[in-house]
Amino acid sequence: MNTQNATKGPILEPRAIGLRAASALLRGLMAALFVVIGAAARVRSAAADDSVEAGGLWFPVGEKIEYRIYWGVIGVGTATVTTEWVDVQGRRVLLIRSRAVSNRVLEKLYPVNDVVEAMVDMETFRPLVFVKNLREGRHRYYEVTTFDYTKGKARWCSVIKEQDKEFPIEQDSRDLLSFLYYMRARPLAEGEEQRHRVMADDKIYDLLVRVTATEQVKLARYGRVKCLKVEPEAAFQGLFVRKGKMTLWISTDERRLMTMAVVDTPFANVKLALDSVEGPGNDFWVAP
Repeated sequence: MNTQNATKGPILEPRAIGLRAASALLRGLMAALFVVIGAAARVRSAAADDSVEAGGLWFPVGEKIEYRIYWGVIGVGTATVTTEWVDVQGRRVLLIRSRAVSNRVLEKLYPVNDVVEAMVDMETFRPLVFVKNLREGRHRYYEVTTFDYTKGKARWCSVIKEQDKEFPIEQDSRDLLSFLYYMRARPLAEGEEQRHRVMADDKIYDLLVRVTATEQVKLARYGRVKCLKVEPEAAFQGLFVRKGKMTLWISTDERRLMTMAVVDTPFANVKLALDSVEGPGNDFWVAP
């Protein structure tokens, strides 16, 4: 149990609060989190840029983060985010993968198996390809976005629907998944309020971010963890969370992990709670 991060303040018990497509919740939470952590993206520190160019990273490759997903008082699935090195046509790139799957309780009613991947160029930490392979009930989605920063364009393609679209991007445009890891290098501060624009699927969205408090989140495996409470407001296509209030908690340590997320919907509360962190490192996340 972690005690080093304990601090005075309200303690949040991660009870099973929180159906509808557990993976849709994950994507919505990630979409907001990516921008939340990157609220200061346009004020880029030279130190962070140098670390990218030199091949150094601010997170351990091989890290595996697992969350439990709850709908009301019922556990409905798990969400896992991982990183690894892969070889693509003789080129070493970083593969970031997110997977959300339903458990036995939800499987018979609404099976979910969603995989989202980003392949990242390590010289610039910009995405080369972003892939969404989603299975939700009887629905199937397979979408690929490729990035061309020389031309300032990205091409989105729905393989199943046989649709494609080209749209402009800027030199710092990133997909949500690679944006999450890029912005983990930058801390948040209580009291911040930021407006930002983020790319999701084939569109650009506005997001208002408020960092409202410092609180403790109590996790079964790690005990009390000091976190910043973040309240983003945004609407991302296809995500039911746009109709409810979302709250995130981000750890204040160097990893800056999302420890918990709660969405209030018209039907029930949905929650993601951090369950475990595995991989390289010697901090309390991997060696509690």
